[in-house]
This record gives sequence, C-alpha cells and structure tokens, in this order.
Amino acid sequence: MPLTIAPLSVQDEFLGHQIANTFAAVGEADHSWTEKVWFTLARKVGGLQASFGLGKYTNRNIMDGFAGVQHGTSQRTIRASRVLQPRLDEMAVGPLAYKVIEPFKKLLLTVGENTAQPIKWDLVWTDLLPAFFEDRDLVLAGGRKSSDVVRYHQAGTVEGWIEVDGERHTVKPDEWFGFRDHSWGIREHVGQALTDLVPSSSGSSGAISSDYLFNWFVSQLTRPDGSRYELAYYFREFREPRGLDWFTAWINEDNGAQKPVLQVYPELTLRRHDNAVMGGKLHVLQRGEAGKTVERIFEVEAIDPELGFRLNPAMYGPWQGQVHGAFKGEDFLDGDCVTDVNNPEKFAASRRWEIRDRPLRIREGDAVGYADLESIVIGDWPGTTFV
Repeated sequence: MPLTIAPLSVQDEFLGHQIANTFAAVGEADHSWTEKVWFTLARKVGGLQASFGLGKYTNRNIMDGFAGVQHGTSQRTIRASRVLQPRLDEMAVGPLAYKVIEPFKKLLLTVGENTAQPIKWDLVWTDLLPAFFEDRDLVLAGGRKSSDVVRYHQAGTVEGWIEVDGERHTVKPDEWFGFRDHSWGIREHVGQALTDLVPSSSGSSGAISSDYLFNWFVSQLTRPDGSRYELAYYFREFREPRGLDWFTAWINEDNGAQKPVLQVYPELTLRRHDNAVMGGKLHVLQRGEAGKTVERIFEVEAIDPELGFRLNPAMYGPWQGQVHGAFKGEDFLDGDCVTDVNNPEKFAASRRWEIRDRPLRIREGDAVGYADLESIVIGDWPGTTFV
C-alpha cells in the first residue's frame, strides 16, 4: 500500500470523495476530529428514558460509545471503546451497534448481551420531522480552532423493546418520543487535556466558568391540523465583557422550511438542589412583516420531576478518569449504576453532574408536543427562578 494513501473501506466504492484520500482519512490532522451520533428517547408518561451515542475519532484510530437507561431515579450506563482500524466500516463497539435502515427515515439501535450492566435493547427510530442543521459551531482559543463542528438534529419516535435487569419494557411509537443528532468536525474535550499549554481564559478549556448559562434545546410540536414543526436553539453565555458566546435558533417546518430566530429569552424555574428544569416559558423573537419583531411564547414543563439522563457517566466531561476519544485498550467495556441520580451530593461534587437530557412537554397555543433540554446554570441570571 502506498504510504500516502489510507486503507480502502466500503464507502470508497461510492462517488462521494471530497479529499485526495480514502474515507479512512479526514481533511484535518487535528487529534480532536470527531464524528458522533447521539440519541435520547423517553416515555411520554415518564419513568423510563434511554440514551445512546457512538463517536469515531479517525485521527486517534478509536471508536467509542455509550448506552444507558434511567428507570425511576436509577441510571445504568455502559461505556465501550475499541481500536478503529481495520474495522473501519463497522458502526459498532462492544455490544453497541448503530445501523442505517433508510437514511433520515429509519435507524436501528441495538444493545446486546453484555457483562457491564443488565440492560439490552432492540429499537427502531423513525423520523417525525426532516433533519435540520444548526449553525456552524466555531470557537477560537489561544489562536487555534478548538471547535469547528457541523451538526444536524432530528425529531422522531421509537419502537421495539428495552430490557432492564431482566424486566422487558415494550416500546410503542405512540407512547415514546426521541431526538437524535449527528455532528462532525473539530470538537472540544476529546482525549486527555494537554498539560503544556498556556492556561486558557476563554472558557473553552473544559473548566466551567463560575458564571455561565448554557441551553441546547430541541422539540417537536403538532398542530390540530396534523402538521408538525419545531423550535430549536443553542446558546452559551458568560458574564461581560465576553457576554453571549454562541447563539443559533430556528423554527423549522415539516416541509423543510427554516425560519431564523432573532433571540430566545428563557424564563425557567429550576429545582435548587440539582438545577433540574421544572418548567417555564421561552420567549422567542422573530422578524415579522415590514421589519417588525414578533414574539412567540412556548410553555414547557417537566414530564417527570425525577427523569433526566445524566451525560457525565456517558463521558461528557471526565468520569472516573475516562473521557471521549481516549485510548482504553484494543477492546474496552465497563459500566455502572447510579441509584439516586438526583441526590444533591452528586450535584455538589461536580457541576458536570448537572448536564442531563431533560424530557419536557411543550405548548404554543393549540400546538403541543415534546422537547429535550440540556442546560447548565451557574450564577444568577435574568429569567431564572430557583425553588
């Protein structure tokens, strides 16, 4: 094999190349290059939630992933990792597998028999809305692109079964909802942090600022006539002088139309002991006719006060010395069970414990639906009330 050409994979048979190399190589040499899929799936009446993700780190020669179930206040999480080559075309790691049945329409998620945790499932995810892009997430830190990520998300439903500790739960599409995303590019917090860099003051080094507000929100609503749409937004905000660090927001229709949002003002109530979002309003500003600003108000409430899959055990932020993209051996598998995810002591020990996928109901007028919110709130911010 020529030394300047990477190995062949199945994708190289198709006419989709965009760089002068095979699909085993990417156009960036950065070790933080990542391609990732993520899902959160929840029962509409609460009590049960599942999450899943795979990450491919081409420049690290690694694939890793997680799967987990929150049942009541207990969360079981599986983590797996393997060396990527030569199994370049397998979207699987350990007992976790992801398969495209029909692009943007049907996807298969499986968790097989394993020794890490007594959970397994066979689930088919089906779209309810088209896939929609967010704006490119570009961050410069210390003169380097620390983030340059393209992401699309999609609302859907799910069907199949989930087994937890020997008990099988039937998953029916009219009783569940879910969201997924797919992102690729240079990403923050991949692998162990380098120790010989100038300390960063930008807030992008992995440490959470003492005054920080973050929301990533996706939703799906149905009107009385059966048409569907979504509100989706993402922002990161610091205290001045840095201020609003990142903002993207859209109202997207089931015909594929995307309508930009000028600003979102969350007016949310949080449970004080763990910052769980309980409910509130989202004030959404759009440009109307003749340049006038139009305000739309979306009401949200937690489906289940105890539900919210924690992302820290899934390696979003360091967890027991583990992080995304780090080499853990040729084949690695472990897992754990956290029996009381809402214990205030866990939140006090690490602000990363705050980050969860919080299932919500959402309403705008006579349109109703479901949403997912990931958030961090550090400090006092307008519109935030603690109870």
